[in-house]
Amino acid sequence: MNTKVCDINAASPPTLDHVVGQRRAVRQLKTAIEALVNDRAVAHADDDPTMPHLLFVGPPGVGKTLLANIVARELAVKLHEELAQNLVATGHMHGFMLLAEPQDILFLDEIHELMPAAQTILYRALEEGRLFLPSGVNGERQVLDLPSLTFVGATTDEWALTKPLRDRFRIVIRLEHYSDEELAELIAQRARRLDWSVTDAAVRAIAVRGRGTPRLALRLLEATRRTARAEASDNMTLDHVRRMAEIEGVDQLGLDPLEQRYLQVLKQSQGPVRLNILATKLGLPRQTIERIIESDLIRLGLIAKEDSGRVLTADGRRHVSRS
Repeated sequence: MNTKVCDINAASPPTLDHVVGQRRAVRQLKTAIEALVNDRAVAHADDDPTMPHLLFVGPPGVGKTLLANIVARELAVKLHEELAQNLVATGHMHGFMLLAEPQDILFLDEIHELMPAAQTILYRALEEGRLFLPSGVNGERQVLDLPSLTFVGATTDEWALTKPLRDRFRIVIRLEHYSDEELAELIAQRARRLDWSVTDAAVRAIAVRGRGTPRLALRLLEATRRTARAEASDNMTLDHVRRMAEIEGVDQLGLDPLEQRYLQVLKQSQGPVRLNILATKLGLPRQTIERIIESDLIRLGLIAKEDSGRVLTADGRRHVSRS
């Protein structure tokens, strides 16, 4: 009996050739890497070609961090990773930039969370290759030259970046949600790498519930395996997916209990419901409803926003009636 347990994230694709989905993004990255390799082959001894600065844009959980790490592996360079929320002072931004050695990659996730002053420091550093540090002596600034490096940003909210900073990224990689077919391929690939046995029917059922998001689909795959192992089974089947969904509280589309409650409120109202009413009935802040709950429900075509409030679409009504 195979009871091997492996971290699902440790079985991530090792190279761009192994990445499922995001074909345009993969092609952009391969082109940039191949161009860099060819530039280095003919560069003079005093030249130091580097990968252009990259900006990954896309919804949560579709592979921004994964691709940044793969780029570093393909270039055989060190990647320094940080969350923008952790850089709460300009000195933190300076310190992060100073981590880089020649050819290193600095990866800043959630880059839209940078405060404006830190965005200014960053775009000047990317433009001029220098940092301007306050010296504390007569108000003068100390200027430090940065090594040749590649800066990679990842964001779900491109609009929150200042235009000067956006313009410093030479390549913008836009990632999209996956189709059910792409998610099924990704789930099957990850299961093979982990040596987990799963039926085709189970893969398809997980993919549909994955809502176009690899992070969610892989979480559901892991939950399905827990359900199977709790029953001492090494083979994940459609029945295990159904029992997992019951345990986790997710429905046929992968909606969680809170999202299901949201739809039920609209169904019971039998007409448009304003955001403040939804917030009161769900006991949630308006921002949580707008930014977390509604985005996927709109994308899935289950709800619509009208001047008079939120309403179920025809697909939304059909889904609620089946639930």
